[in-house]
Amino acid sequence: MPRSLLDLTKDKLSRMKQPSVLQSDKYAPWSGAKGTDVWAIIIACISGDLEKVKKLITKDPDLVHCSFEYLTPIRFAVRENHKAIVEYLLEKGANPVIHFSDSLLTIAGDRGYTELFSYLEAKLDELYHIRPEGEETAALIRAFDKEVVKSRLQKDPKLVQVADARGNQPIHWAVLTRQLDLIEWLLEHGANINSIRPDGARPLDLTNGDYYYRAWYRDLPVTGMQKPEVLSGYLIAKGADYDISVAAKLGHYERVKELLDRDPSLANRIPLHDGYYSGLPLRNAAGGGYMEIVKLLLEYGADSNQPEPGIAPWGSALHAAISRHHWDIVKLLLQRGANANGHVESSGNCLWMAKHVGAPQEIIDLLIAHGARLSLELICYDGDPAVLKPLMEVNPGLIFTNEEHRDLLNHRPLVELVLKYQPDVLKNFSIRSMNDPALARWLIQHGLNPNNSDWLGTTPLHRATADGNIEMAAVYLEAGADINATDTDSSSTPLGWAARYGKKEMVEWLLTKGADPGLPVEEKWARPGKWAERRKYTEIKSILKMG
Repeated sequence: MPRSLLDLTKDKLSRMKQPSVLQSDKYAPWSGAKGTDVWAIIIACISGDLEKVKKLITKDPDLVHCSFEYLTPIRFAVRENHKAIVEYLLEKGANPVIHFSDSLLTIAGDRGYTELFSYLEAKLDELYHIRPEGEETAALIRAFDKEVVKSRLQKDPKLVQVADARGNQPIHWAVLTRQLDLIEWLLEHGANINSIRPDGARPLDLTNGDYYYRAWYRDLPVTGMQKPEVLSGYLIAKGADYDISVAAKLGHYERVKELLDRDPSLANRIPLHDGYYSGLPLRNAAGGGYMEIVKLLLEYGADSNQPEPGIAPWGSALHAAISRHHWDIVKLLLQRGANANGHVESSGNCLWMAKHVGAPQEIIDLLIAHGARLSLELICYDGDPAVLKPLMEVNPGLIFTNEEHRDLLNHRPLVELVLKYQPDVLKNFSIRSMNDPALARWLIQHGLNPNNSDWLGTTPLHRATADGNIEMAAVYLEAGADINATDTDSSSTPLGWAARYGKKEMVEWLLTKGADPGLPVEEKWARPGKWAERRKYTEIKSILKMG
């Protein structure tokens, strides 16, 4: 007999694993709240407990924006079709644009939540003008089809304001791709030069790209404008809001001073757009190497350790100066009390960055003298047993967790060292993505269970099938992995993951190994054939029907 929706939810909750960092009452810097509160609101959003959600947010309003591994409370509320909770979270300021996973619309659409889908669609349009047509325009701009873009927008002038799924209007994409003539044309046809994306970014904040379109790295054609400063100057001349963060990034001392004289609190005020490539004025000035602006900001009370939530919980100015080789600014910031252990999201801490960029030994020594140390997480990432060995000798009971130290698994010498002190250390680990069959076999031989999952029930086999890596999938199956294991987030088997990500050969291979295309039993939307149908993988859909 099929289980009820309530029973299905209870089953998912029982199979979820509370991450170690969310078992603590301490503030979790990368989650933005106390660990236990983050876990509590996630569970409340999954179970549909609106009163619990309200109670938690009344106690700590920051929980609206909290996350774990980039997954936010509103995402879980949408996942389980709890419209009342979604409405409440949006009312409290939750961001409805998800950046590191499927969009809320996709999540609702995949599951067939028609009422919630329509509500979210209308809300995204109301708040940010996000519509499907915005994706089409964005693709044309990225393809540099200027005349086609102009023709399209002339036929329907309203499209000038319509955004893609991440909230980029045509003006944002024209700036991201540095198409000066298209920018001018858009401004002449009603584009707002200060249009704000859901993440707070205006066109002026995007002259050097963003996380998803890295103009400075790989996305911009060699024929594109190579100097973002030129574009910044053009936008400022056209009337773009010229705030203190941008002024500090461009090295404009007079503008920074003018704004500080008006309002000294700007020295420590988080800008509307605070991300990887722009943030507090002190970070921007330090990264740009503008010593006089750094001194000016410090004079006006700028705190080098001012937290930037989600990016740099312990401050970012010192890290920025190190990453760009501005050693005199590094020395000054350390003299003024900068945290030598400041850590920037996905960029290590100050000591790690110094070693990564080849800082002079004088700087390395200075950082260490100010208390800088490599965290255990970064030691696991680097994989140097010579660094870990003395720590293990002093403290053989060092705690290694699957969430924080999973990179340990990528380095056999490091694992061998830890196993000498903790023979059972691998029992609680789960492989994520790996492309080394020999290493995987060795880890399994030394205690790693191939059926161990992450906190959402995702197993190594799930990830291997999503990657289309038959060789790794075979290793896990040989070691006893459950070919029909179902994760708690997408309710899908490894075969479902393969179909979802369009891995035709993997689908065929899994079927020969006995994968069941009829699972899950109750949540039919999550079956492999349904994934293939929704993602328009027609060949995979045909294979699954035959299977």
